[in-house]
Amino acid sequence: MNTESLKKQLLELKKQVDGVEISIPGSIQITYLRCGKKNCRCHQTEDQRHGPYYLWYRRVDGKTTTQSIAEEDVQSYRMWIRNREKLEALFQKIIALGADYAAAFKSTPDKFKKSPSTMRGK
Repeated sequence: MNTESLKKQLLELKKQVDGVEISIPGSIQITYLRCGKKNCRCHQTEDQRHGPYYLWYRRVDGKTTTQSIAEEDVQSYRMWIRNREKLEALFQKIIALGADYAAAFKSTPDKFKKSPSTMRGK
């Protein structure tokens, strides 16, 4: 593939990256919990637990962090997580395109070209 074609593909990928809005790391988990009251219904069976509660999990400084989010915000968080996944996929394409570009790039820098020896003929 020639370098001009690769440059056009790169411009298209850049446009796609530019179109991505807010992006966040992590995942959303839904959980049902037991409370601290021993006589509460949540201790009888699993289907009687309190919830659902929505938790956003992510890594911060190498540690897993959890944040509770409101049910009405879950769709926004899921969209932001999908945006991050889109960005990661686009970046992988850009990196692969860069490798193709480097492989197709044929010029050799002057410092690597052989020059005649100054010691010959003496």
